[in-house]
Amino acid sequence: MSDVSPSPRTGSIGALSQLDVGERLFIWGFRAMAQHHKLGRPSIAELRQVFGHFGVGDAVFSLEALLDAFARAAHSPVEVHGMGCPCVSTSETFLLRAVAATQSGALEVARREFARWLPCPAADWVLIPVAAMGRLFQRAGLTMLLREAEPAPMPDTMAMRTWPVGSRTLH
Repeated sequence: MSDVSPSPRTGSIGALSQLDVGERLFIWGFRAMAQHHKLGRPSIAELRQVFGHFGVGDAVFSLEALLDAFARAAHSPVEVHGMGCPCVSTSETFLLRAVAATQSGALEVARREFARWLPCPAADWVLIPVAAMGRLFQRAGLTMLLREAEPAPMPDTMAMRTWPVGSRTLH
């Protein structure tokens, strides 16, 4: 692990427009992959094409591993907005922080963020594909900034697998 100086950017994220290109790409990709898991579209090939446009086509496989871990092991819901929504949910903000922390080498911060939804072994495991995705993003010049201030805490929801069908959460 390395010591990471947080970005001077602070405060909560409310809109995609407040994010850098790499951060927006990750949020879009996470939303698209969640939709893919739920509806089968867009296809992995379409996701790779969009990510490939930014030079990170292979990151789709890491993103798929991340979503698969959430789908199989999450003990709490992940609020995921629709692909065209300009807002960023609290869950998406925590996910972005986890990915940025992993990319920066702040693995304890990332593990803590992932543990909001995943049991500890899954939170540890998911660091591997997320680190691979972070390296691909970094090589393409898409560095994610580890923000200084955390958003407001998520509610303590331990209602396991009781989310209504069609809800805006991922499972």
